[in-house]
Amino acid sequence: MSKLGIIGFLFLVAAFFLLCYQFISAALKLGPSSDFVYKNVRFIDVLDRKYFNWIDTIPSVYTQSIAEFLISMPLLFWLIGCALIFFAIQAFKRVK
Repeated sequence: MSKLGIIGFLFLVAAFFLLCYQFISAALKLGPSSDFVYKNVRFIDVLDRKYFNWIDTIPSVYTQSIAEFLISMPLLFWLIGCALIFFAIQAFKRVK
């Protein structure tokens, strides 16, 4: 397996552990009630909002909305997307 495949696999493992963390966190908050509240971890939850203030300075409203959408996406989607990108790069790099 090449370096790109290993990096993609590590992203998939990180996504799996994040998913397990989210399920365990929701299960621990269950308590005596029967309400299972699953909460996605997002970039805004991981990093402080001050690191994303540059988005407000983007002149285009459409670009701002795209950037807001990207930072509000669940981190699980980012990890799986990065893994798929590395696997695709590995697949195309092997073709000669």
